Amino acid sequence: MKRIINFRMVILPGLLLILIGTAQGQGLENPHLLKQYDFVHYENNTIKFYNDSGSFESFFDKLDDLIFDGKGKISVMQVGGSHIQADIWSDRIRRNFFKFSPGLNGGRGFLFPFTMAHTNNPYYYKVSYTGTWEGFRSSVKKHESVYGVSGITATTRDSLTSFQITFRNKYCPKYNINRVKVFHDLDNTSYKLAFRSDSNHSVVVNEEIGYTEFLFDHYIDTVAFTITKTDTLQDHFSIYGLTLENDEPGIVYHSIGVNGASTESYLRCEKFTQHLLILKPDLVIFCMGINDAYTSDFNAKDYEHNYDTLVQWVRTVSPNAAIIFTTNNDSYYKRQYPNKRAEQVRTVMISLAERHGAAVWDLYGVMGGLGSSRTWERHKLVKRDKIHFTRDGYRLVGDLMFSALVEAYDNHLKLSFE
Repeated sequence: MKRIINFRMVILPGLLLILIGTAQGQGLENPHLLKQYDFVHYENNTIKFYNDSGSFESFFDKLDDLIFDGKGKISVMQVGGSHIQADIWSDRIRRNFFKFSPGLNGGRGFLFPFTMAHTNNPYYYKVSYTGTWEGFRSSVKKHESVYGVSGITATTRDSLTSFQITFRNKYCPKYNINRVKVFHDLDNTSYKLAFRSDSNHSVVVNEEIGYTEFLFDHYIDTVAFTITKTDTLQDHFSIYGLTLENDEPGIVYHSIGVNGASTESYLRCEKFTQHLLILKPDLVIFCMGINDAYTSDFNAKDYEHNYDTLVQWVRTVSPNAAIIFTTNNDSYYKRQYPNKRAEQVRTVMISLAERHGAAVWDLYGVMGGLGSSRTWERHKLVKRDKIHFTRDGYRLVGDLMFSALVEAYDNHLKLSFE
């Protein structure tokens, strides 16, 4: 009875504002999340399930425990290419989760210091560093490096370097951080990593997975490190990413994306499952396909096989993880020709969802299908390249996806409280 009373008094009003029916104008207007456009196909904005959806019930049950009882930690991981590296789409969903119910901010989760790899960094956190660093991306075939779950690596050979990550708190939620895991090389050729502060902390090194963990007895909002050569055998230091965590209940939303990434490029990440043991996602949102389908030699069978392998990797670590495949946004080849291969990608994703008990969110259909990016461009939601969204476009996509997730969760609640 207590759970039902809490639901009616606290959760239900918030849910009614975010439901997809609301987004379609069939109920209360939601000015906070969804703007209304006559060219957006809101009727397609749904999470479509195929065959067994038990993994989603497991995810929703954990969400119940978190919202109603304030218990548990939920890990969400969104993986893709440049759409995700910018962390606008993914950050929009992250913030919407935090606004959904009090106490869902469970920490920042995984991030990468992209500035050190000489590529675009999300605006919400600033990376500063000393020394010379070289960046390697798994999406660039000529780049030879070891890659982790992030698909990108930054390496230095200077004997003394440092880096610092600071959040722009004016533009992002405040994250309580008292645990920091840095994924990096840990063999005898790698430099020594230390926290650059006299604040009280302890250090735990996990050589099996490949990270150094720094634990604090208080919350911090900035992380800063020194990397030092301490032995003649050492000749480099490579970083694969960080997790910023706390011990509080909540949702941790990991955004993992690399410019140009495809399914094939993530298969180059030999430490993917190794690092995934730490993230242990309860929900994985795959957003790979736009780069796979851009080339004229796109092979749907190879693409599907690549995804089969990635799903297998996830299931090895998180066998009960819910999985959502996101279809390609409509795009143009060389800015001139509508890319019909987006429809092949959608067909493959439906096949994958049927086979793996996963779900599909049809961004292609939500946009309006073939050629729709021209309309989105006219409304300043897609850039001139007709591949990437503008900042407002990514925010809208994030709001749409979150609204579809809430609709699916609301259906779960209706069954739970019948």
